[in-house]
Amino acid sequence: MSASASKAPVLSIDLTRCAQWVAKVSSVIIALGIVREIVIGRIGLDTPLKELRHIALDAELSLPAFYSAVLILAIGVTLMVIGRAVRRTGGVDARQWMILGAIFCLMAIDEAASFHESLMMPLRNAFNLTGMFYYSWVIPGAIAVALIGAYYVPFLLRLPRRTAVLFAMAGGAYVGGALGMELVGGAFENAIGKDTVAYSVAIVIEEGLEIVGLTLFFYALTDHIARSWSSVGLSFSARTVAVKGLALDRAAPAE
Repeated sequence: MSASASKAPVLSIDLTRCAQWVAKVSSVIIALGIVREIVIGRIGLDTPLKELRHIALDAELSLPAFYSAVLILAIGVTLMVIGRAVRRTGGVDARQWMILGAIFCLMAIDEAASFHESLMMPLRNAFNLTGMFYYSWVIPGAIAVALIGAYYVPFLLRLPRRTAVLFAMAGGAYVGGALGMELVGGAFENAIGKDTVAYSVAIVIEEGLEIVGLTLFFYALTDHIARSWSSVGLSFSARTVAVKGLALDRAAPAE
């Protein structure tokens, strides 16, 4: 083993500082989305940067969509780290932490790829859905949220009171935006179309609540770690693999 490989570097991540930066970046993302709606409302779609889609809160392949996917993934990884820490320290609910982490990782994939939107047209056409259910994916979405929520109620009650309250506030904000305001937005689009002030306001509130909920949840996780263990160690390991015909500690001779 070489001398450089014998000493493992130590990487330290200040989660409290990360939570502070997440709050700042979330504020900027929401502010840019609001500015976009104001500019579009006053000038129309023929702006110098076209419709400013890349900062639109409800657009796919945009900065807000990318940021939300990354933040959801970060939350999922943090949940799994907490689950591992709980398991190693002999605590309870390690499985619940890990399952919740896996759910958020799947949510991050969906946020990036928008799988849930593929449900809209089949459900809308099959059941002739209009009004609040115009965005028909909210029906299976609400069922999934209800089932997951029911499963996690006992888990929530076992958490420290501060953590439980923060989780409830974060979940309420996110679900209120993702499902509640989605119902409002669907009703507006079905009744008066997208190019209206009412729809723009609904979108800003919907996406803003989602980002606020995610930001608050990430803070709640970092706060829980700080109050439970003050710090959680994270190490990365790698093993040398023997490959036939190759030396491990020196380069193979040139032919």
